[in-house]
Amino acid sequence: MEYVIGGNVMLDTVRFADGTSHTRESIGGPATFAYSGVKLWTDNVIQCSNVGADYHQLFDPWVEKNGVDVRGFKQVCEWCNHSHLVYYEDGTYGSDQKYDLTTSAGQEYAIALRNERVQDMGYMKTSPAELAAFTGEGDVKGVYMAQNADKVWWDQLGALKKRDGFKMMWEIEATSAYKNCLDKVIYACQYVDIFSINIQEAQKLFDMEGVEECIRELQKLPVDMTLFRVGEKGLYSVTPTKAYYLPPAQSDKIVDPTGCGNTSTGSALYAYAEGYDALMVGIMANCASAQNIRQFGVIPDFGAVREEAFAQARTLYKYYRKEYGE
Repeated sequence: MEYVIGGNVMLDTVRFADGTSHTRESIGGPATFAYSGVKLWTDNVIQCSNVGADYHQLFDPWVEKNGVDVRGFKQVCEWCNHSHLVYYEDGTYGSDQKYDLTTSAGQEYAIALRNERVQDMGYMKTSPAELAAFTGEGDVKGVYMAQNADKVWWDQLGALKKRDGFKMMWEIEATSAYKNCLDKVIYACQYVDIFSINIQEAQKLFDMEGVEECIRELQKLPVDMTLFRVGEKGLYSVTPTKAYYLPPAQSDKIVDPTGCGNTSTGSALYAYAEGYDALMVGIMANCASAQNIRQFGVIPDFGAVREEAFAQARTLYKYYRKEYGE
């Protein structure tokens, strides 16, 4: 396998700012969406995630349709992480867990269920040792993790990277995107080739407001490139000396933005490790988001849209090269 995608699986329900909702659970989570961002372009990818026993009902049909390699899924507890997302009018999102609290029995059940699922989250984090089972196969080009800035985890990952020689994509977790974590973020970046962060996280990490201000700080990080995501406005493909602004790629329908950031990040890893330039990395990231936003949950059929995505990326690359005079 050329690409290894580690991290959490989520089963998502969504409520939008206008009050509408999609209450049927969909396949999601940072790792699954990032996996889809690579799988859109190549079948040579595996997801390395710890899951709950309840993942089969949603995952198995998707796995069968797309020929997903399931060697990286390890069942470790009863429940997957169940995520109840609510989107706000400003484009940000949070959690929205509701229980039937009309009876004391219902309250007790809700509390027990919530506590059990919170506990299960402790089983889910992918470790460098678990990634090593696949990066040691000898042909891995790139690895993705949505991860915090824990120094021990990153030192272990660094040793693995030195051993196996892959490119590392780090999508920062929101818990580490604060000014008091900046030193640890910089420390972790010594092991990172390409970094991914959104506008809300960047403003908190650098304790400042504004896109241009954040870009200047991102260009100081010791990484080769940053995928700087600015929500519905698109993204910036940032190098130490240049920042390409790329508005969202056109999609024929807009259903649900959940996972677009993770999907674009996985796609950026693929493009970067394949040797594309920073402009094309950002374009391919946007094209992956354009596929992800067409439905609830992950892309349902990669083979059906792969050539469409490549064609869109080639067309946009020609256009933006002219726009940027390159």
